Amino acid sequence: MRLKKSLILLTLASVLVLSSHIGWVRDDLGLLLTIDDRPIDVVGKFEDKLNTLTRICGEVERLSPSNKQYQLAQSLIHDYSPPDSKHSNISSAWAMGSWILVEVEFKELLPAVVMIQKADSDAAIVPDAVWSGYTHPHLPAPFIRKFLIQKMNSPPIALINCFEPQSGSFKP
Repeated sequence: MRLKKSLILLTLASVLVLSSHIGWVRDDLGLLLTIDDRPIDVVGKFEDKLNTLTRICGEVERLSPSNKQYQLAQSLIHDYSPPDSKHSNISSAWAMGSWILVEVEFKELLPAVVMIQKADSDAAIVPDAVWSGYTHPHLPAPFIRKFLIQKMNSPPIALINCFEPQSGSFKP
């Protein structure tokens, strides 16, 4: 009988000690696991792993600075909200069909991820599909992907899913 009571007390004590160190907190951007008040984006890590395992990136091309689409994106971003947008640095640019996804850092503005749609010889930044800011302590990739998909009527899912942040602003 004593052994049974001891095991019950040990289990109860273990649960109480763990619950004082581990918890869940909801902030503006979503749910976070906390361990000793340190936030961990478990949901984001799961979504990122699932995305990596299921995405198909065959049609997505990473653009280099010498690429005409890269240069078009750079020109559109420079002209988007001057004068601050003139001092920008593209961290990565990705293209698929008539779409370009650009990750950009600015001297005076928050970092951004911008969607550009090309139509014939015309191209424009999609106004509602611009993420600007930081996501810490949330992982940036899953959060930004979800944001872009929710903000667009017919989002280029493969392009968005294949986006992997490259800038220092989005490194955990």
